[in-house]
Amino acid sequence: MLTLQAHELERADGMAPEALAGPPGATRWSASDYLPRTDASGTVTLIDWTRRERIEGGLRITGVRSTIQAGQPRWLLMEFEGSGVKPYLPVIANELKLHVAIPMVPLTLLMLAFNVAAVRRVIKPLQRAEQEVDGLDPDDMSTRLTEPDAPREAKAMVGAINRALDRLETAMETLRTFTANAAHELRTPLSILESSIERLPPSQVRDELRLDSAHMTHLVAQMLDLAQADGVVLETRTIVDLGQIGRDAVAALTPIAFDANRQIVFEQRGHAMAQGHAEAIFRIYRTLIENALTHAPGETAIDVVAGPGPRISVRDYGPGISEADASKIFERFWRKDHRNSQGSGLGLGIVKRLAEVHRGGVSVQSEVGRGAVFTVWLQGPEAGARGD
Repeated sequence: MLTLQAHELERADGMAPEALAGPPGATRWSASDYLPRTDASGTVTLIDWTRRERIEGGLRITGVRSTIQAGQPRWLLMEFEGSGVKPYLPVIANELKLHVAIPMVPLTLLMLAFNVAAVRRVIKPLQRAEQEVDGLDPDDMSTRLTEPDAPREAKAMVGAINRALDRLETAMETLRTFTANAAHELRTPLSILESSIERLPPSQVRDELRLDSAHMTHLVAQMLDLAQADGVVLETRTIVDLGQIGRDAVAALTPIAFDANRQIVFEQRGHAMAQGHAEAIFRIYRTLIENALTHAPGETAIDVVAGPGPRISVRDYGPGISEADASKIFERFWRKDHRNSQGSGLGLGIVKRLAEVHRGGVSVQSEVGRGAVFTVWLQGPEAGARGD
């Protein structure tokens, strides 16, 4: 307290009255210049000192501090009497400023910069992992995230995600294998069942059994197609002729159309080459034509078009598809009416999946009461693609 007051007096204009008021809470205060700090020979005659005495009602503090008064080194004699903590509040504030605030500001800024750098170092591998997760391709279950070397927490988290992807890939592979094996194994008993039905005497029961057997055979074939589309890596960069594949598909399904008094009209519009897998594209044609034969009424025709460019389309003249149903028809196992539908809801899902394998897509344009047009677009011929 005495040192602080000595500095205040040193900064004041001489021994001004306001400087002699003393610290707050003082009941008595005095301050006066006291002898030069050195004698004529330059010898120091006094040193800083402080004495504290307890008196009635408080404390008396007396002390000497070296100061500069009017440009000359002097000793300052001060005496304070008072009580309580009020006189020490300026001292406490000064100590907080000098020894807490001033050192803590740069230290706090340094710690803030360090924390920002440390957090960014931790977040950077997580941000990269986030980008890799967003880029995961459902068609390629073998892709894994890049495990960072540090920090340890980020490495552990990315490792846990990769292990989860391993288990997911194993489960999906098991499911695909089971589906494919089940569909394949069901073919033989269904063939035996169809042969047994044909040996039955003509009757309504035999006709119903024949229809049920045909429906089961079609369902098993779709399950096998779906399992192969999901699980088999197709070579889709071979250049194929969509027109020729379309003619083959129409020729294969024409007998079924004739039996139903229906007509399938094929048209090729310009150049219709694409990159793709011929057998898979044949399945797309076949599924779309079968879908049209099933859902279009009466004896209306089915229009099949290849081109222009790497696209195919199949048009029917049936009841059409409502806007609400158009967003759902490509979902697997979706059927508008489960009670009356003879389908499994897999056909259009298989078309969508095969189109995606070819890095393409499928869409539908329909107007209720005027039929529907399904369009599949594929990749066009590019440099480096293989020829047939």
